[in-house]
Amino acid sequence: MKLTVQGLSKEYRSFARFRERLLAAFSLGLFSGTRRMRALSDLSFEAGSEEHGEILGIIGPNGAGKSTLLRILSGISPPSAGSVRFAGNVRSILELGVGFSADLTGRQNIYYNGRLWGYSGRQLLQAMDQILDFARLHDYADVPLSAYSTGMQMRLGFALATYQRSDLLLIDEALAVGDAAFQQRCIRRFEEFRQQGSLIIVVGHDLHMLQAVCDRILLLDRGRAVFLGSPGEAGRAYMDLIAAGSFDGEPARALEEQEFRLRLVDAGGRDRSVFVAGERAVLEITLQPGRDLEKMTVGIHINDGRGLRASGVNSRLLGQPDLNFPAGRGTRLRFGLRLNLGPGKYAAGFSVHRGIAHATDCYLWREDILPFEIESPGDQPFEGMSYLEPSLEIEGD
Repeated sequence: MKLTVQGLSKEYRSFARFRERLLAAFSLGLFSGTRRMRALSDLSFEAGSEEHGEILGIIGPNGAGKSTLLRILSGISPPSAGSVRFAGNVRSILELGVGFSADLTGRQNIYYNGRLWGYSGRQLLQAMDQILDFARLHDYADVPLSAYSTGMQMRLGFALATYQRSDLLLIDEALAVGDAAFQQRCIRRFEEFRQQGSLIIVVGHDLHMLQAVCDRILLLDRGRAVFLGSPGEAGRAYMDLIAAGSFDGEPARALEEQEFRLRLVDAGGRDRSVFVAGERAVLEITLQPGRDLEKMTVGIHINDGRGLRASGVNSRLLGQPDLNFPAGRGTRLRFGLRLNLGPGKYAAGFSVHRGIAHATDCYLWREDILPFEIESPGDQPFEGMSYLEPSLEIEGD
């Protein structure tokens, strides 16, 4: 199923002064205030197709317009301008557990809420065990919802909302519910729906989760589309966006290419581009800024070939105090690493900023500037993303 969003805008009105509130009351709502706030501005994109399904992620800073977009796509809120075209049935999961009654049991909530979702009573009775199995709540089926934890309620809501496939499924932060095992069940369900032709749109703040799940990611900022493309490239665009907005006042000049250097060397100090899993290495950063940088943090990050974060750390997390880099003087930082990574292609980058993360006064954020490869040890082949240096002991009676 294909979704086409063309020139979509959403504007909210509010009151600039108290007398406007009085006027709105006396006009029975015909007057809605003079202050305007745009949540979406001329947003256009396409997702899905007639031939196959897609999982599209949407990410962006707070206030980017992510939830507003989902509310418009679900039909809850009308747009101020533009159009949305989609010729299929739509189901939205904007707030898991909404409509559940704390006094009813899990089984009763499935039945009564399912009727509100448009399922027939026979459908729900036939699907009851399947829904409870997916949520892993069979033992609590006849327990009042008031005894459920928040995570249990969310699992029940998700299982009910997705037990039947829809052409367009809209999800707001649903991947944040439950434990890791439940998240994997959610992801498998999304993939099943995609294979059957569904378009799934997932809004989230967990970039790494979206990169692992989605076919493409749409990056929003202040109601506008900044990027739409592969998860790896979207992740880089998102990190660049955070760095660009990290200064409260005017952004400071970023470090120039000639002011830094990055090397990956082995234990003997030799530059290498191919390592064996478990081998020792040093990621060496040389900084020689053209002006004083005070109270700084320096971080490193390694991405795999898909752009997913394999590892990241910084000087603050390693217990180092704030760092000072005088103008014109070279400083070398050496991050010692054991490359316990799975076989494949990787790339290293680094950052220079204040505070614990690069969301504060970021002078440099560079992704994927130093590529390298990891090979499996010849005497101990393995699969996966990490090399855990496994061993095996067998004991008998």
